[in-house]
Formats: sequence, C-alpha cells, structure tokens
Amino acid sequence: MTIDALVEQARAAQPSWAATSVRERTKIIEKFRALVFDERDAIAHTVTAETGKPFAESLVADISMTLDGARFLCRVAERTLAPERKRSRTMAAWRKSIAIHHDPFGVVGIVSPWNYPFFFPAMHSMTALITGNTVLLKPSEHTPLCAEHIGRLLARAGLPANVFTLVQGDGRVGAELVNANVDKIFFTGSERTGRSIAVACAPRFVPVSLELGGSDAAIVLEDANFDIATSGIVWGRFTNAGQTCVAVKRVIAVGAAHDALVSRIAASVSQLTVGPSDDANTDVGPLVTAEQATAMAAQLEDAIALGATVAARVDGAHSGGAWSPAVVLTNVTKAMRVWHEETFGPVLAVMRASSEADAVALANESHYGLSASVWSRDRRRARRIGAQLQVGAVVINDSVINAGLPEVAHGGVKASGMGRIHGTQGLLECVRTRTVIDDFLPNVRQPWWFGYDANTASNLDDYLRLAHGRTIVERLSGIPGALRMMLRRRGTL
Repeated sequence: MTIDALVEQARAAQPSWAATSVRERTKIIEKFRALVFDERDAIAHTVTAETGKPFAESLVADISMTLDGARFLCRVAERTLAPERKRSRTMAAWRKSIAIHHDPFGVVGIVSPWNYPFFFPAMHSMTALITGNTVLLKPSEHTPLCAEHIGRLLARAGLPANVFTLVQGDGRVGAELVNANVDKIFFTGSERTGRSIAVACAPRFVPVSLELGGSDAAIVLEDANFDIATSGIVWGRFTNAGQTCVAVKRVIAVGAAHDALVSRIAASVSQLTVGPSDDANTDVGPLVTAEQATAMAAQLEDAIALGATVAARVDGAHSGGAWSPAVVLTNVTKAMRVWHEETFGPVLAVMRASSEADAVALANESHYGLSASVWSRDRRRARRIGAQLQVGAVVINDSVINAGLPEVAHGGVKASGMGRIHGTQGLLECVRTRTVIDDFLPNVRQPWWFGYDANTASNLDDYLRLAHGRTIVERLSGIPGALRMMLRRRGTL
C-alpha cells in the first residue's frame, strides 16, 4: 500500500479516535507502559542488537526513559489538554466567557532516528496519540525491529486499527511521508535532512518540529570539582558511543582548570573498554553505521593534521562492525572540524579559555544551540554563565540528563532546530489551539458598534480614563461617560 493510501486510512480513523476522551486514550498509553515494562528485557536486547550499545545503556536510556515518559504523559495529559478558561479586563470582554480548546492536528508523521531507536519513536508516538492524532511512524532503516515492538505493543494495549501505522523504509520512504497529506511532521536527526524537510513542508504550511544536531559545550571553571566534572563529562561524551544529540562534544576549560582536567579526562578515557555489546564489561560499543565511522575518521584526521594532540586513545579489541576509537584531543582550534561540526561519535575536543567571558564566547560561536553544561562549585556563578549561553537547556554539574527528563521541554535554538518535545510543551506541540469567546448577553448590542454620534468619542475617552487613568481622581472622572457608553443604544444614549 502506498504512503498516500496509508495516510488516508489514518485520516479516516482520526475523527473517532479524537472523539474518545483523553482519559480513555490515557488508559491505552498506561497499558502500553505496562507492556513495555513486562517486555523490557526483550526490547532492550533488540536495541542492543540493532545499535551495538551496551545492554545497560539500552535499559537506562531507551527503556527507562520510555517508561518515565509514558508515566508523565498519563499523569498530565488530561489536565494539560482540558479547555483553558481565561478572563480579560479589556473593554471588549467584560461580558464574555473565554475558553481555549486544544484540538489534535489530525494525521501526524514521525521520522525517527537510530541512536535511541525505541525511546524517540515511542515518546513521539505516545505524545501524538494521547492528544488525539493518528500517527504514521517511519523509523530509521538501521533499527526497524525496535519500532516493530512499538506497533505490536500499542495494538495489544487496545489502540484501534489505523490509529498507529508503522512505515518501514529508507530515506526515500521518509521523503514520501513528508510530502504526503499529513498535518504535522516531527523529525529527529541531522541538520541537513531537517532543513530539507522544513523546505518541503513550507509551501503547504505544514508545521514541523525539528530536533537536529548539537555541538554541546561543557564549560569547566577553576573552582569545579574536577573529579566529578571528569566523570560526568566522560560519560556525557562516550555514552552510546558518542551518538547522542546532547552529548558533551566540546570541553572549554577556564584557565588553570585546563591542565588539571585534561590529565584526569585522559586517564579516565584510557580505562574505558571499547568492544562488542555482548561483553558485559564493554563501555563503548560500535557505531550504528559504517558511514558514521567514516565521518568520525575524517574529522579525527583533520584535527590531527591541523595540530591537535591525542591525549588519550582506546581502540579496543574487536572485529567487524563500524568501529571508532575513543579519543581525547587537546590543542584544539576553531579551524578544526571537531570544533565547528557536530561530532557524532566517541571523540572529545578540549580547548582552553582565558576567562569566563572567553568561555562563553567560545561556547556561543557554534551555529548549533541544543544544550550545554557548566561545572562549578559556585552554583550561582554557574547559573549566571548559563544565562548567557545560546542553547535550549543548561545543565549544571551534570550532562545529557536534560534530554531524559519527561517533565522538561527539549529542543534547541539556531541550527539545532525548532519546536519542543517532552514536557507539557511537547503535548501542546501536537495540538492546535481554538479560542471560543461567548457573549452572555447575546441580545444586547455592543456599545462601540456603528451608529456613532457626537458623544461617541467623548464617552470612549471617559472609559479610557476609568480603565487606565494614572490617579484615582482621573479614573473616577471617567465614570459618567463610561456608563453612558456601556448603556448606549442606537437612537437612545
């Protein structure tokens, strides 16, 4: 069946799905969460088999974050999606009731990545479904089996037919979905593909939510706890073999922090085990694709050719697969690709900053703006620095965690994309707002409608005195004209 036909099936199923209550949809997502928990071992093994990440990371990231996200959605969806009652103090609204409703877009297309092949598509799908949309999910062609788990468990949870449709295939299938008659597109992936999706959707005014690349900086101040910073940065860079959008990719060490930090990071990375995922002692597994390994090798070669120093390198013992060594680079300059491009693999670039202001400037020079971390014992100082960073999230004395908190809206600025996922903002990304303004005096005309006379402007001015006068006397002076205006009828006052 063609993509267009599948979209039309989803569109036909959407009205009845949207007509179900949020509470009923929540029950299905809750059942899905329970099934994911029951089958967590099998799902995590599928994640590990398709990506090569250690089994422990599959449990921590893809399984745990999916369970946390489902629980969050079930807890807040009904309250977040309920009509919002508003009050207005304007002249036009004194006799109005105002409500803002949240309506589903209709058919939502989701194109998801391979680095977190269960969590990302599951979280996007659950959010779109619980808000009343029908979903077409196109997972990465490199991790198709993880998405099969999602479709199977949603069906077992009681989701009606054609409300969720799994579409397997490569980038050409993703392009077909983007260009089909969908009402919104969610995409997580590369900047290049995200730009092409935005361009494709713009002529049709199809809204898009794009979570794209990042070159996240970790600013380490002289007063940081270097042992804690080292541990957090090394994990934040090399978890999932560095294939994480919010991974620490650039370390900016201020002044004397540089040497103290580099020696610790180099020693820590040297102790990492790079190897196959079926070894329980493996810290860093292979990359998902050979193309990514080639890209990492090219970035590493460029840095060394331009003068970078290899402070630590772990190749590991392995054969076959898409492997990249775990590497720490110092003497990094802004001319190097590892500094101004996204490094989606296990390579960490370190640069020295002369001052706090210099560190902020270096962090902000990137055309990405996904997230950043600041490491300091002085939390007030760290927050002050964080306020100057051009990113979607700042984490103090930790890393990566922002993308895994379901209560926190996740997304970036600049070339890191647009829109937000997770949190209540993520729910609201899946709905259109519809405002209903209801007049509770429907048989009484408004005093400012046509039928102007010599007193209209004077009475309106008196109303402005009453509503916005600077002093009590000025406000009281507007009462007579305001009353005349509010009681005005054609041919009377």
